[in-house]
Order: sequence, then structure tokens, then C-alpha cells
Amino acid sequence: MEDELCYSSVIFKPFDKEKSKVRKSEEPVLYAEVKRKQSTSHIETPDYIHMSKHNNILAQYTKERAANQQLLAEKEVLEQERARLVTQGQQMNNTLDFIIHKSSFSGDKYCQFTENGVQCTSCPQNWIQNGSSCYYFHKGNSNSWGTWTESQKYCEKYGAKLAIIDSVGEQEFINQHTEFYYDIHHGYWIGLSEKRGNVWVWTWTNGAQLEKGFWINRPYEGYTYCVLSMPSESPLRSWKAEHCYMKSRWICEVEVLTWPTFLQAQRNHSDPST
Repeated sequence: MEDELCYSSVIFKPFDKEKSKVRKSEEPVLYAEVKRKQSTSHIETPDYIHMSKHNNILAQYTKERAANQQLLAEKEVLEQERARLVTQGQQMNNTLDFIIHKSSFSGDKYCQFTENGVQCTSCPQNWIQNGSSCYYFHKGNSNSWGTWTESQKYCEKYGAKLAIIDSVGEQEFINQHTEFYYDIHHGYWIGLSEKRGNVWVWTWTNGAQLEKGFWINRPYEGYTYCVLSMPSESPLRSWKAEHCYMKSRWICEVEVLTWPTFLQAQRNHSDPST
């Protein structure tokens, strides 16, 4: 925009020669001054206004975008914490269900106080985990051996039963942890015995009937026998039927107990002891 101009009026009087001579030195001189008036305000063009608004909007967007990213990060942390608490709650419910449905349960067989607080294992102390089950292989001397019934009662103190073997893999695991002792007639009681109904049936402690056995020699029926698993170079031929009142070692089995994560301790893989 062009600068504004300021104008002033100039008046010229008729020239008088006489007076001019007399009062020449006294006559005033009148000057006319023209000044350029400076602009006192900045006029914003449409382009400038548009750019200013754009910058303000961009700054606001950047600020809100950063805040939104922070909220998303916090949301992810909260979702992870929620998932952890849900899992922990399920674990606690499973643990409680296990305890409630066991006729005999003692927490000190699973949990101990340490410098880091209470720590619990999936299996009772001195038991060995294999898959979803824990096993106890009794290895005491002859004074601690038991009949089939006495062995079953010992297992029940842990909420367990004499071992139920229903797969080749489990039988191989059992054979790996048994050892020869005393004589060829002594082995480890398992949870299989002969029950009489309409016919004699080999029955597990959970009431299921035997489908496949790992016999050394197929026993005769009708003698109310119980079954020992014998240490053998051929794991799939290691079962032997003996009178249930014979005293021998035994194998207990109980399902793995899953504790809430904050109570879990390192698994105990050591061999069981008496």
C-alpha cells in the first residue's frame, strides 16, 4: 500500500515595492512543508493470515497426537496387567479346586518358606514330574516296605493313588526310575489289582479296567493278585502278578498342581528319597 501524503495551504500576498524597501528585513518568510505520513499499523495480507492459522492448527495437532500416543501406551500396559491378573485368577481357582477335591491335602508337602517368601512346587517334595503327573518311587529298606493295601494308604496321604499306567511312554518312564532290590520276586506296587464281578477283571485304582498290559508272563486269573512293575531291560515286558499281602516298594501318582505364578518355585527334579 502507498504511503499517505499530508498537504498544507500556502497563501501568496501582492508584492509592494515601497514597503519592501522599508520593511524588507522585517518581513516574515512563510515556508510550506510537505511531509509524508508514515503508516502506524501493520496490514496483514490474506496469505499471512492463512499461514498463521495453519501453523496454529499444526502445533495443536502435534500436541494432541503426542498425548494420544501416550494414552495408547498406557492402555497397552493396562491390558497386559489385566491379562496377567485374569491368568492369575484362573490359576488360583484351579489350585483351590484341586485342594477342595482332595480328601487329604497338606500344604507343607508343596510349599516352603524361603528368603523370598512362600515358594510352592508343582509336585510334593521328593516327587518327580513327568508330563501332567507327579510320581513317588519308594526306596526305603525292608522295614518300610508295604503290602499293596498299605502302599495305597501311603499314597492317599498325598491325595494320590498307586500309579496308573496307560501308555508306552509312561511305562518307559516308570522303568527308568525303578531298580533291582532284594530278589527277583520284589518290584514296585502299581495301582492294578484283580477284582471279582461276574468274571475276574484287572482293575485300576480309579475303577477303569485294564486295556493293555506290559506283562512278563500273562498271569492266571482268579487268584486275587496285585501287580508289581519289575526293573527290566525290556520296559514293555515288566509287569508281574503277586499276592497282594507281599511287602514291597511302591509307586504313587498324583496330578500336577499348578500354583499361581507368584508362588511357583523351581521344579524339583531330584530323585525321591524316604
